[in-house]
Amino acid sequence: MKTIITVIFFGILTYAVAQRPATLSQCQSDLPAKQDLSIETFFKDSWFVTHIKDGGNEATCREYQTKIENDTIKLNAVGEHKLNRDQNKHSTTNCSSSRGKTLKPEGPFVLQCRHTYYGDNERTTFFGMSFSVIETDYTDYALVYRCTKYTNMNYITRNLLLLHRSKTDDGSKAATSLQKHSLSLDQFQKTEGC
Repeated sequence: MKTIITVIFFGILTYAVAQRPATLSQCQSDLPAKQDLSIETFFKDSWFVTHIKDGGNEATCREYQTKIENDTIKLNAVGEHKLNRDQNKHSTTNCSSSRGKTLKPEGPFVLQCRHTYYGDNERTTFFGMSFSVIETDYTDYALVYRCTKYTNMNYITRNLLLLHRSKTDDGSKAATSLQKHSLSLDQFQKTEGC
């Protein structure tokens, strides 16, 4: 009888752990974040997602319009989003950090986002994003780690992004920084539309 109860208990425990939803705390990067990041300089003006590592369908060009407002990070992403292999849809994503939370240079910066696809059927999804700056020169390029967890879904995406201030940049200015992290530009996919 004790054996049966023990087996049932461990079965229930195993099921409960397996059903635990994904959280942003599961978004740890293998690469260390930049410790002395100037938050005000980085989150100013636009960045373009020109290259992505392990992006799949997410490998589309987006403009990240960034600013700091009342000690809150605002990041608005505008661009095309590939819903399936044949169809690009215009989309906007509006993200912000929580008010009243101290922004630490080493991050990660936790943002809450609303993503809207436009087209025949407008669709909105919500997700949390963990955003860490690995390396940047502030004027030309940045290597960032982005991890997203979609609300009400047990789904997480993790990507390394190469951002540039210019939409047409080929990534060559970031080559030395990539090498410092045992990466090369060949490991990144050029995004469509940049």
